[in-house]
Amino acid sequence: MRIVQISDFGGPEVLNIITAPDPEPGPGEVLVRVRATSVNPVDIQLRRGDYSDGVNLPARIGVDVAGVIAKVGPGVSRFAVGDEVFYVPRLLENEGSYADFHVEQEAIVAKKPYSLTFAQAAALPLAAGTAWECLIERAQLQAGQRVLVHGGSGGVGVYALQIASGAGAFVATTCRSENFDMVRNLGAHACFDYREPDLYTGLASDPREKFDVILDTVGGNTIENSLTLLKPFGKVVSIVDQSTPQNLISGWAVNGSVHFVFTTQSAARLERLRDFVDSGLLKPVIEREYTLDEVVEAHRAIERGQRSGKIVLTTE
Repeated sequence: MRIVQISDFGGPEVLNIITAPDPEPGPGEVLVRVRATSVNPVDIQLRRGDYSDGVNLPARIGVDVAGVIAKVGPGVSRFAVGDEVFYVPRLLENEGSYADFHVEQEAIVAKKPYSLTFAQAAALPLAAGTAWECLIERAQLQAGQRVLVHGGSGGVGVYALQIASGAGAFVATTCRSENFDMVRNLGAHACFDYREPDLYTGLASDPREKFDVILDTVGGNTIENSLTLLKPFGKVVSIVDQSTPQNLISGWAVNGSVHFVFTTQSAARLERLRDFVDSGLLKPVIEREYTLDEVVEAHRAIERGQRSGKIVLTTE
């Protein structure tokens, strides 16, 4: 089989496609014929060496899978050969979805949404699962609440908008003004251009209209700035590594809470996402599809920034 591997940390040019034997599933595992995967920020971080202390070289890349069960290991009971599935491999432990085949524990695998192609399904597990975990599981979002999503046109943001809207919340977002039409179509009720120098003044223009939940997908000083926008007992949830100290005093004044999410793997979460998709409340947002042979260019594309959806890799 083909698989993308790195022997050194660095830029996209360190990505190499090698040939390796097809893997075999062990007890409680399934072998999946990968039909599509996607490019995520964690792939870029792993390739650059951001997690070098926990990654042994050579290392394999990729953390989204949509495909077909090719074999099942001893003790597998939830799946049979031919089932169409999607999942997130165990992060920093079992990467390698940029490949023709991948082995994973059946416990974190789910049947893919019936209404989606493999390419569409591959755009969901990590990004949409992260958005769900942040808003529904961690923030306990309720209908009628007010949500602010920083980075609504990004890989996680496009799903956060749909999940929040589908849950019955009022949704505001920050993104480039060029993407306002797109994010409105995904459920945003109010849009703010993050490049405006008075962004937070505009967001705080009406003190009666503060937010119950704020999702940070962009980093920088977003947490510190967002705390001034919280309602009493509101929540800020961030998926971004925080390396710079921030002033949290504004959160103290409103009994606010800050949550950091490094997403976990959950078949149950994916099953709820599948129901959301098949009921028409959530749809994949794909900017462009590449083939596995074009993996270097796919990484270059995501590093150029200014995302308007997911970058997908197909194996056929």
